[in-house]
Amino acid sequence: MPTLDPRAEQQVQAYAAEVVQALGEAAVGVVLYGSAAGADWVAGRSDINTAIVLRRVAVASLDALAPVVARWRPKGFALPVLLDEGQVAQACRLFPMELDDIRRQHRLLAGSDPFLALGTDEAALRRECAQEAFGKLLRLRAYYVEHAARPADLATMMLDSIRSFVTVTRHLLRLRGMAEPPDFAAVLAAGETVVGPLPALRRVLAQRQADNPAGLGQHAASYVDEIERLVAAVVADCA
Repeated sequence: MPTLDPRAEQQVQAYAAEVVQALGEAAVGVVLYGSAAGADWVAGRSDINTAIVLRRVAVASLDALAPVVARWRPKGFALPVLLDEGQVAQACRLFPMELDDIRRQHRLLAGSDPFLALGTDEAALRRECAQEAFGKLLRLRAYYVEHAARPADLATMMLDSIRSFVTVTRHLLRLRGMAEPPDFAAVLAAGETVVGPLPALRRVLAQRQADNPAGLGQHAASYVDEIERLVAAVVADCA
């Protein structure tokens, strides 16, 4: 069921209609995915993520989509994922985390659903999960070193990165054969059974959902420490 507020729901429906009108017969399906398709939507902070599947992606189709995307970008719509109909299974092998995220939580807005019967390449998922987790950790360390004396910047970093690390946690749970939790808070609760307490991550998530960064920067060191433990577990499981 939709969890967007009525205004955002009207926007995604209008966006999908414009996409289909622009593409005509080239359009296969338009889906909404990510937090906007689930229970973790935060108005004003969460991006609206969409995937558009075409019969064949050609420059003419990209030109037709360009003005539609330009109109909706200032309203919180992320750049769409654009795929050929025949590339969906290929993308699943090459970018298993991203495609698994779409498969797990998406909602059809227009056309037919190309992700409905999508499978997962477990070996590819393990490799990408380890690479993504370690890469994000390296960027987090560098940012922390550069901004250690600026709590407000650290708070922004935490609010901007928490969703990525919750996603990493969810993939860790999946790869361990555990049930997929329904929302971000439940993912962290389940993650604590694997890597131990994650109070800083839970604090950041709660303040993100409340859109309130007050005092968050003072917890940056604990946040980084918890991310270190989480990524170590992911890399060990996926090696």
